[in-house]
Amino acid sequence: MGETRGELSIEMRRFSSLEIARPFFYRFLVILSIYVFLFACLLAFLFEGVGFSQSNIGLSSSFLVAIGLVFIGSIGAYFIYLKSPMLHVPLAVNMNHPFMDELGLGAAVVMVKFSDGTWGNVGEGRIRLTVDELVGGSLLIRDDDTYAPIGHFSSLPETHPALKRYVMLINQAIALRDAANGGEDLIESAREREQQDSGLLERSWLEEQESIEIEPEGLFSKFRKE
Repeated sequence: MGETRGELSIEMRRFSSLEIARPFFYRFLVILSIYVFLFACLLAFLFEGVGFSQSNIGLSSSFLVAIGLVFIGSIGAYFIYLKSPMLHVPLAVNMNHPFMDELGLGAAVVMVKFSDGTWGNVGEGRIRLTVDELVGGSLLIRDDDTYAPIGHFSSLPETHPALKRYVMLINQAIALRDAANGGEDLIESAREREQQDSGLLERSWLEEQESIEIEPEGLFSKFRKE
Protein backbone atom coordinates (compact mmCIF):
# COMPACT_ATOMS: atom_id res chain seq x y z
CA MET A 1 0.00 0.00 0.00
CA GLY A 2 2.93 2.30 0.49
CA GLU A 3 1.47 3.88 3.65
CA THR A 4 2.18 3.15 7.28
CA ARG A 5 -0.63 1.27 8.98
CA GLY A 6 -1.36 1.32 12.67
CA GLU A 7 -3.59 2.94 15.27
CA LEU A 8 -5.83 5.83 14.31
CA SER A 9 -4.05 9.12 15.00
CA ILE A 10 -5.57 11.66 17.37
CA GLU A 11 -6.38 14.21 14.66
CA MET A 12 -8.59 11.74 12.80
CA ARG A 13 -12.33 11.38 13.39
CA ARG A 14 -14.26 8.17 12.82
CA PHE A 15 -17.26 8.43 10.53
CA SER A 16 -19.60 7.33 13.32
CA SER A 17 -18.60 10.40 15.38
CA LEU A 18 -19.32 12.92 12.61
CA GLU A 19 -22.35 15.16 12.41
CA ILE A 20 -23.47 13.61 9.11
CA ALA A 21 -23.60 10.18 10.77
CA ARG A 22 -26.05 11.22 13.49
CA PRO A 23 -29.18 10.21 11.53
CA PHE A 24 -27.92 6.62 11.49
CA PHE A 25 -27.40 6.69 15.25
CA TYR A 26 -30.86 8.16 15.78
CA ARG A 27 -32.42 5.41 13.67
CA PHE A 28 -30.57 2.84 15.75
CA LEU A 29 -32.00 4.42 18.92
CA VAL A 30 -35.51 4.26 17.45
CA ILE A 31 -35.13 0.57 16.62
CA LEU A 32 -33.60 -0.09 20.03
CA SER A 33 -36.46 1.73 21.77
CA ILE A 34 -39.02 -0.37 19.91
CA TYR A 35 -37.13 -3.52 20.92
CA VAL A 36 -36.99 -2.44 24.58
CA PHE A 37 -40.72 -1.65 24.56
CA LEU A 38 -41.63 -5.02 23.08
CA PHE A 39 -39.30 -6.82 25.47
CA ALA A 40 -40.86 -4.97 28.41
CA CYS A 41 -44.30 -6.05 27.22
CA LEU A 42 -43.07 -9.64 27.10
CA LEU A 43 -41.76 -9.37 30.65
CA ALA A 44 -45.07 -7.96 31.84
CA PHE A 45 -46.89 -10.88 30.22
CA LEU A 46 -44.57 -13.42 31.83
CA PHE A 47 -44.81 -11.95 35.32
CA GLU A 48 -48.52 -11.18 35.24
CA GLY A 49 -50.17 -13.48 32.71
CA VAL A 50 -48.14 -16.63 33.35
CA GLY A 51 -48.04 -16.04 37.09
CA PHE A 52 -44.40 -15.37 37.97
CA SER A 53 -44.42 -13.62 41.31
CA GLN A 54 -42.59 -13.51 44.59
CA SER A 55 -45.34 -15.55 46.26
CA ASN A 56 -45.13 -18.65 44.07
CA ILE A 57 -41.46 -18.84 43.12
CA GLY A 58 -39.76 -17.08 46.00
CA LEU A 59 -37.78 -13.87 46.28
CA SER A 60 -34.42 -15.35 45.28
CA SER A 61 -35.88 -17.19 42.31
CA SER A 62 -37.67 -14.03 41.15
CA PHE A 63 -34.39 -12.15 41.31
CA LEU A 64 -32.58 -14.81 39.27
CA VAL A 65 -35.34 -14.86 36.67
CA ALA A 66 -35.18 -11.07 36.38
CA ILE A 67 -31.39 -11.13 35.98
CA GLY A 68 -31.66 -13.82 33.31
CA LEU A 69 -34.27 -11.90 31.35
CA VAL A 70 -32.25 -8.69 31.51
CA PHE A 71 -29.21 -10.63 30.27
CA ILE A 72 -31.20 -12.04 27.36
CA GLY A 73 -32.53 -8.58 26.56
CA SER A 74 -29.01 -7.13 26.59
CA ILE A 75 -27.86 -9.79 24.14
CA GLY A 76 -30.71 -8.85 21.83
CA ALA A 77 -29.81 -5.15 22.05
CA TYR A 78 -26.16 -5.92 21.29
CA PHE A 79 -27.23 -8.03 18.30
CA ILE A 80 -29.20 -5.06 16.94
CA TYR A 81 -26.09 -2.90 17.37
CA LEU A 82 -23.95 -5.39 15.46
CA LYS A 83 -26.53 -5.54 12.68
CA SER A 84 -26.45 -1.75 12.21
CA PRO A 85 -23.74 -1.44 9.52
CA MET A 86 -23.74 2.35 9.37
CA LEU A 87 -22.54 2.46 12.98
CA HIS A 88 -19.39 0.55 12.00
CA VAL A 89 -18.19 2.32 8.85
CA PRO A 90 -14.41 1.68 8.61
CA LEU A 91 -13.73 5.26 7.57
CA ALA A 92 -12.06 8.22 9.26
CA VAL A 93 -11.26 11.76 8.13
CA ASN A 94 -9.24 14.60 9.60
CA MET A 95 -10.48 18.04 10.62
CA ASN A 96 -9.78 19.48 7.15
CA HIS A 97 -12.13 17.11 5.34
CA PRO A 98 -15.46 18.45 3.99
CA PHE A 99 -17.31 15.87 6.09
CA MET A 100 -16.44 18.09 9.06
CA ASP A 101 -18.53 21.18 9.76
CA GLU A 102 -15.53 23.46 10.17
CA LEU A 103 -13.59 24.98 7.29
CA GLY A 104 -10.31 23.13 6.86
CA LEU A 105 -7.00 24.99 6.92
CA GLY A 106 -4.80 22.21 5.57
CA ALA A 107 -4.83 19.05 3.50
CA ALA A 108 -7.81 16.72 3.88
CA VAL A 109 -7.00 13.08 4.72
CA VAL A 110 -9.06 9.90 4.37
CA MET A 111 -8.17 6.70 6.22
CA VAL A 112 -9.77 3.26 6.21
CA LYS A 113 -9.76 0.41 8.70
CA PHE A 114 -8.57 -3.00 7.55
CA SER A 115 -9.60 -6.44 8.72
CA ASP A 116 -6.70 -6.68 11.17
CA GLY A 117 -7.89 -3.57 13.00
CA THR A 118 -5.17 -1.26 11.69
CA TRP A 119 -5.80 2.03 9.91
CA GLY A 120 -4.10 3.37 6.80
CA ASN A 121 -4.25 6.32 4.42
CA VAL A 122 -6.37 5.27 1.48
CA GLY A 123 -4.04 7.06 -0.93
CA GLU A 124 -4.85 8.58 -4.30
CA GLY A 125 -7.71 7.44 -6.51
CA ARG A 126 -10.94 5.57 -6.06
CA ILE A 127 -11.09 2.09 -4.58
CA ARG A 128 -13.09 -1.09 -5.08
CA LEU A 129 -13.37 -4.58 -3.65
CA THR A 130 -12.41 -7.94 -5.06
CA VAL A 131 -12.20 -11.45 -3.69
CA ASP A 132 -9.01 -12.28 -1.79
CA GLU A 133 -8.01 -15.64 -3.23
CA LEU A 134 -5.27 -16.19 -0.66
CA VAL A 135 -7.05 -15.75 2.68
CA GLY A 136 -10.66 -15.35 1.58
CA GLY A 137 -12.97 -12.44 2.17
CA SER A 138 -12.59 -9.07 0.48
CA LEU A 139 -9.48 -7.29 -0.74
CA LEU A 140 -9.39 -3.51 -1.17
CA ILE A 141 -7.77 -2.57 -4.47
CA ARG A 142 -7.22 0.57 -6.55
CA ASP A 143 -10.03 1.21 -9.03
CA ASP A 144 -7.81 2.02 -12.00
CA ASP A 145 -5.80 0.22 -14.66
CA THR A 146 -3.31 -1.10 -12.10
CA TYR A 147 -5.81 -2.73 -9.69
CA ALA A 148 -3.05 -2.40 -7.09
CA PRO A 149 -3.90 -4.14 -3.79
CA ILE A 150 -4.32 -1.86 -0.77
CA GLY A 151 -5.11 -4.33 1.99
CA HIS A 152 -7.41 -7.06 3.26
CA PHE A 153 -10.67 -5.28 4.05
CA SER A 154 -13.10 -7.82 5.52
CA SER A 155 -13.79 -11.50 6.03
CA LEU A 156 -17.16 -10.94 4.33
CA PRO A 157 -17.51 -11.45 0.56
CA GLU A 158 -17.14 -8.40 -1.67
CA THR A 159 -20.81 -8.73 -2.66
CA HIS A 160 -22.06 -8.16 0.90
CA PRO A 161 -24.51 -5.19 0.96
CA ALA A 162 -22.78 -3.53 3.93
CA LEU A 163 -19.39 -3.63 2.21
CA LYS A 164 -20.88 -2.09 -0.92
CA ARG A 165 -22.22 0.79 1.16
CA TYR A 166 -18.83 1.22 2.82
CA VAL A 167 -16.98 1.40 -0.50
CA MET A 168 -19.45 3.91 -1.93
CA LEU A 169 -19.06 6.09 1.14
CA ILE A 170 -15.26 5.81 1.09
CA ASN A 171 -15.20 6.80 -2.58
CA GLN A 172 -17.39 9.78 -1.81
CA ALA A 173 -15.00 10.79 0.97
CA ILE A 174 -12.10 10.46 -1.48
CA ALA A 175 -13.88 12.62 -4.07
CA LEU A 176 -14.58 15.33 -1.50
CA ARG A 177 -11.01 15.13 -0.23
CA ASP A 178 -9.69 15.66 -3.75
CA ALA A 179 -12.09 18.57 -4.21
CA ALA A 180 -10.88 20.17 -0.98
CA ASN A 181 -7.20 19.64 -1.80
CA GLY A 182 -7.39 20.45 -5.51
CA GLY A 183 -8.65 23.09 -7.88
CA GLU A 184 -11.78 23.63 -9.93
CA ASP A 185 -11.01 20.75 -12.31
CA LEU A 186 -10.83 18.27 -9.44
CA ILE A 187 -14.07 19.66 -8.01
CA GLU A 188 -15.96 19.19 -11.26
CA SER A 189 -14.56 15.71 -11.91
CA ALA A 190 -15.38 14.62 -8.37
CA ARG A 191 -18.86 16.07 -8.75
CA GLU A 192 -19.40 14.05 -11.95
CA ARG A 193 -18.19 10.85 -10.30
CA GLU A 194 -20.57 11.29 -7.39
CA GLN A 195 -23.50 11.92 -9.73
CA GLN A 196 -22.75 8.59 -11.39
CA ASP A 197 -23.02 6.84 -8.02
CA SER A 198 -26.80 7.15 -8.07
CA GLY A 199 -27.15 4.05 -5.96
CA LEU A 200 -25.10 5.49 -3.10
CA LEU A 201 -25.55 3.47 0.07
CA GLU A 202 -28.53 1.16 -0.44
CA ARG A 203 -30.88 0.93 2.50
CA SER A 204 -30.21 -1.62 5.21
CA TRP A 205 -32.93 -3.27 7.28
CA LEU A 206 -32.44 -0.59 9.92
CA GLU A 207 -32.69 2.20 7.32
CA GLU A 208 -35.87 1.46 5.39
CA GLN A 209 -37.59 4.79 5.92
CA GLU A 210 -35.13 7.19 4.31
CA SER A 211 -32.20 6.97 1.94
CA ILE A 212 -28.83 8.26 3.07
CA GLU A 213 -28.13 11.82 2.04
CA ILE A 214 -24.63 13.20 2.56
CA GLU A 215 -25.43 16.07 0.17
CA PRO A 216 -22.11 16.29 -1.72
CA GLU A 217 -23.72 18.79 -4.10
CA GLY A 218 -23.86 21.43 -1.39
CA LEU A 219 -20.25 20.78 -0.42
CA PHE A 220 -19.04 21.13 -4.00
CA SER A 221 -21.00 24.38 -4.33
CA LYS A 222 -19.17 25.70 -1.26
CA PHE A 223 -15.81 24.93 -2.87
CA ARG A 224 -16.75 26.69 -6.10
CA LYS A 225 -17.68 29.86 -4.18
CA GLU A 226 -14.35 30.03 -2.34
